Amino acid sequence: MLAGVVQEVYEEGSLLAELPVFAIDSKSILYNRESTLPSAAFYDIHEQIPWQADVNYTAQKEATLKRVVRQDVLDKFMMDTYKDPNDYRTLVLSQLRKGCMRTIEDKCIYGDIDNDAAEFDGISQLFDTDAAGGESFAAANPQIYDMGGAAAPASIMVLRRLVDAVKPRPDILLMTRTFRNTLSATAFEKGVVLANAQPVGNITYGQNEFGKRIDYFDGVRILVSDYLLNEVDNTGVKDPGNDSGICSVYAIRFGQIVDGGLCLCVGGDTGGPQFFMMKELEALEDYDASGIRLSAYCCLALGSSKALARITSIDEDGAIVA
Repeated sequence: MLAGVVQEVYEEGSLLAELPVFAIDSKSILYNRESTLPSAAFYDIHEQIPWQADVNYTAQKEATLKRVVRQDVLDKFMMDTYKDPNDYRTLVLSQLRKGCMRTIEDKCIYGDIDNDAAEFDGISQLFDTDAAGGESFAAANPQIYDMGGAAAPASIMVLRRLVDAVKPRPDILLMTRTFRNTLSATAFEKGVVLANAQPVGNITYGQNEFGKRIDYFDGVRILVSDYLLNEVDNTGVKDPGNDSGICSVYAIRFGQIVDGGLCLCVGGDTGGPQFFMMKELEALEDYDASGIRLSAYCCLALGSSKALARITSIDEDGAIVA
């Protein structure tokens, strides 16, 4: 048997590779975000100037570390009969690490502590107000735009507003592969749906250091993410069957908390060269096996609410209008 495993699951769009890391030495990190700013007034000569001391200018936010962990057995029968037990251990460890990374990548987008208090909030839940009950998802959040759902055309103007909503400017636009292809076709083949359809010049592309194509919208890099899935219309929740044809696009500015950006908080030994903390157990009770455990303490932190914006309820392969 050939050593190793042939890759069958290919996924692009890793947020972990983009996120700056912020290490903390406690369970959580507290920080203040601007809430209201004071205003001044004009006073005449000899006019009394009042003292002001009753305005709260900040709102406190908290990012709490959460533990992600999985442990797998190293069956003694396999270790003793495998041609090279090191190959078997490497195989188990590599698949274990890949599975843990996929879980974190998913939670970086769709994590929701309202559904599971043990996980951290992903970017879909980091807006100031969560959608609740029957209210419009976008109406509750000034940083979210609603495109209208199935059969409603996507709009280049709303994409521009999305870019403008992130201050001072986003680093990436995170979107599905299908919607990226729809945008690309609009730019180079189909044109915008108008009386006189013409390709749009604000969708461009370049190359990275490996010669791979990189797409840009209005000068902002497009990151295609296979972890960004189809969603239930007007909820932001991923569709269980991943076939609704409705998607979201995110504009994200990365940076440390004090810089107002989106970052990954880590604690303990998480975030080193291997990212995960690894523990090997020599003998498992009731098993003829040893074991490997991978764990990480991490969460997302959004410094400023203006570092994240979203368009929701996009028909990802529909028409695109001006």
